Amino acid sequence: MRKRSGKRYGRLGQLVRALQSGLMTAAAVAALLAAVPVTAAAAPQQGVGYYGSSIATARNPDGRLEMFGINSAGDMFHRWQTSPGRDWSGWAHFGNPFAAVAAETNADGRMEVFAVDRVGDVYHRWQRRPGADWSDWVQFRDGGALTSVAAARNADGRLELFGTDKQHGVWHRWQKQPSGEWSGWDKFDGGLSQVAAETNADGRVELFGVDRTEGVWHRWQKQPSGEWSPWNKFDGALTSIAAARNADGRLELFGTDRTESVWNSPQISPNDRFDNWVKLDGGLTQVAAETNADGRVELFGVDRTGGVWHRWQRVPGGQYLAWEKFDGVLRP
Repeated sequence: MRKRSGKRYGRLGQLVRALQSGLMTAAAVAALLAAVPVTAAAAPQQGVGYYGSSIATARNPDGRLEMFGINSAGDMFHRWQTSPGRDWSGWAHFGNPFAAVAAETNADGRMEVFAVDRVGDVYHRWQRRPGADWSDWVQFRDGGALTSVAAARNADGRLELFGTDKQHGVWHRWQKQPSGEWSGWDKFDGGLSQVAAETNADGRVELFGVDRTEGVWHRWQKQPSGEWSPWNKFDGALTSIAAARNADGRLELFGTDRTESVWNSPQISPNDRFDNWVKLDGGLTQVAAETNADGRVELFGVDRTGGVWHRWQRVPGGQYLAWEKFDGVLRP
């Protein structure tokens, strides 16, 4: 599989000279700059995972992955594969100001994106038709004060949204019917700083999280779309976490630690326990993962400088190719 990064930006000097020489209007320059993910003053960090992930990905109904990222100024951008499993578009502005993002695909194929702003309000927007244009951002009016979000799809097609608040409380809400209206927030027991979620091969959603001491936890539905197990603790210590499902149904867990090392733990078999953590090469502060149309998991991440990276399985369920860098800068 051949991949290439999108068009490189950083041509500010050329744009300024073009404007001064009359070759480009101020409006044209502004339009170009609006599409560039730039750095700004870093968001306040108050302990491990104060804000959730600045990066998320989901799959369009035609199999093309779409990636969402937030820079340090709170601007969200997105880019997408131009064909399933192949090249990527450049970045396009997607909204602001936000601090954390999650994404999932509805039962009818429409992608839905969730975001938290820096005061904790929760928003979402969705494709009006599968693979098509997007709605405006809509705020969830009942509740807020969250710092991270994650989403997964239940066996019956209903999306379920998870989040953590500033006091490390863990919350969730769900669609009342597939692609439909949402319930109110319901609080779990436990205390986490950041969460990730994915659906097992048998349809049971599994929730993962890291706490303020970098402990790693998970719980799962006892039956598809049903009640939840108690929390169960993993070994290891992480500061961010992500999950995806392999082509053979096995979940695969990814995370980063305080030293920016990248870790991986797959299920032994579908719906089974997880294997020991294995250290991957590279150094990241945030991770996200999703499965390509052909079943190969693709891993995305942000490093300490805001650099954006991705790598993918050579074959479904197989080894990962080397990291490849995108253009653009996101919040570390």
